[in-house]
Amino acid sequence: MVAEAQGRGSGGSPTCAILSTLAVCLSAVIFGMALGFTSPAIDVMKDGVKVDGHHIPAPENLVVFSGDAQGSLYSALINIGALIGALCGGALSDRIGRKGAILIQAPIYILTWFGTSIFSSFVPLTMARFILGLGIGVCTSTVPTYISEVAPTDLRGAFGAAFQMAVVFGIMLTYLLGAYVFILDVDGHEMCQWRHLAYAGIVVAAGMLLFVLAIPESPRYLASAGKMDKARVAIAKLRGGSAFVGNELEEIHNSVQSNSSQQSRGLADLWTHRKPFSIGMMLMLIQQLSGVNAVIFFQDTIFEDAGMSNPAALGFYVMVVQVVMTGVSIPLMDTLGRKVLLLTATVGMFFCCMGMVIFFALPDDSRSSMGWLAMISSFAYIGFFSLGLGPIPWLMMGEIFPQQIRSSASSLAAAFNWTCSFITTETVSGLQQAVGFSGVFGLYATTLVIGTVYIIAKVPETKGKSFAELELMLGPARRDVPLIQAA
Repeated sequence: MVAEAQGRGSGGSPTCAILSTLAVCLSAVIFGMALGFTSPAIDVMKDGVKVDGHHIPAPENLVVFSGDAQGSLYSALINIGALIGALCGGALSDRIGRKGAILIQAPIYILTWFGTSIFSSFVPLTMARFILGLGIGVCTSTVPTYISEVAPTDLRGAFGAAFQMAVVFGIMLTYLLGAYVFILDVDGHEMCQWRHLAYAGIVVAAGMLLFVLAIPESPRYLASAGKMDKARVAIAKLRGGSAFVGNELEEIHNSVQSNSSQQSRGLADLWTHRKPFSIGMMLMLIQQLSGVNAVIFFQDTIFEDAGMSNPAALGFYVMVVQVVMTGVSIPLMDTLGRKVLLLTATVGMFFCCMGMVIFFALPDDSRSSMGWLAMISSFAYIGFFSLGLGPIPWLMMGEIFPQQIRSSASSLAAAFNWTCSFITTETVSGLQQAVGFSGVFGLYATTLVIGTVYIIAKVPETKGKSFAELELMLGPARRDVPLIQAA
């Protein structure tokens, strides 16, 4: 056993670490709010509200797009901004710290949500959406890393799952506010008052700015920057007292000393640590090519094709299921473990996809009597995803990347996730026209089979393992790690 692994039993109170995680997760809530914003707002913004097939004109001050093309570009640009932001996030967190990189997201959010609430034309609104995406991209490459570095080892799974929980909560919150709170009555019909909905983003971002100012910096970042005294103080805050500093500080010190003895070689470091890097990238690939964003973004269309009444309400309930099941996953991360939950998710999602394949392969006149199959498959698909494949890739991104490449690898993994998300979302309509929803879900099922085999063969269980143990398990052979004899 390596000496560094002794940090697991350091004891102490996790209260400060919990509060710090909740504070940075407000950025993830805004991430979810940004994704969910277009669902209640976009039809009003492009004057495309229809009730029973009849167009209901929206108030003039809420109509800002000239048609579907502008609305689609507005929705899609957040992905491009997030891709660029994710690529920049790692270098930013290395230069100004994890806390600093998270802190600067708050003013970006405040300004862009404020701009969304007041702008009245396509170009400034779209620029605000793009810049909001930049902030969200930085979030995806920095918040999971910060959480993993401040979490106690034996609770790191639960802490890491909080990121995905915050994202899906943000999506659900926006659906709820846009459908039931910030609404207008137009000739007896309710429409989303999306300018007021943007105010909710300002409130959350302001709270984030206030709370993140009060949290400690990551001790691992402080140590890597040569600030061991500040690292000691940060650990004392995070663990509830100076009595619980020793083992963890020793582990961090040994890790920093080991990494500092190796000259940084940029991209060559990623090749040296290709095993953990490839695992992180593959988990992001499996997460997105399983088709989850297509299911979420096109769930109304799927329910309509399945003959369901009130598909929009069903879509909201799908989001509720996602929040509940993500919450269920949190205590299971450090009991059942990451690998068990990943396999449960991929196998369960495979059978749900096959249920959708069967449903959409039925003749049109037979589907009305089998609508229950589509509904159960959709709800269960999201449930299984939220149990494992949703939170765990983000969690493991912060766990398995060694200190030497953690920032750069996290940035690339987050950017790769956004790229795969964009590809999946943009291709679903074309695939549906080419092979039908039955073929689309068949492709997603194939991805899940490949993903299951890969997880069994390549993905390690990280539950309960210190960063030092993970670096030994996944890294290249090293002779510089001090060993101790078993007692």
